[in-house]
Amino acid sequence: MALEIRPVRALGWSDVNAIKDEPNWGHPTKSQARQDTTRSERISGIVWLSIGALFGLFISVLYIGSRITVGDTLVPLPWTIVFAFFFNRAVTKTALLWTDNKLIAGIPAFVWLVGYLLAVMWPELPFGEATLMPQTVWSMLLFVVGMAAAAWPLRPQFSLEPLK
Repeated sequence: MALEIRPVRALGWSDVNAIKDEPNWGHPTKSQARQDTTRSERISGIVWLSIGALFGLFISVLYIGSRITVGDTLVPLPWTIVFAFFFNRAVTKTALLWTDNKLIAGIPAFVWLVGYLLAVMWPELPFGEATLMPQTVWSMLLFVVGMAAAAWPLRPQFSLEPLK
């Protein structure tokens, strides 16, 4: 099988043979990391996903105390917990498209964890004054749900297909 050069839409020229480099391309149940990227592209992808994880945490912390008015009563609406679930899961699953190494794919989740811990400990730091994260059950639930959603795609997966 010869290596062919073909144009790729919006990316310029690529010398990738999709059959050789990505054997499971288009398979409905098998996902794999992209093989036609350079190391610097993969590093950039993980860095941008880590920045995205911090942005998702910022949104979650900013709106964790959301409330709606029902009649004359204010009711807590912690929609950011649901947001963190879907967002962190999507970030980790996207990281797995950049690398097969689950430790590397977990970097955005680790960045989210460090950001969360900084937000919680901010008032106790020498330069921190204001409380960023409210001390409520919603904050704890945000932590549990956010980390579980980020870790779920990284769990070991076993195939039911027989070994060849």
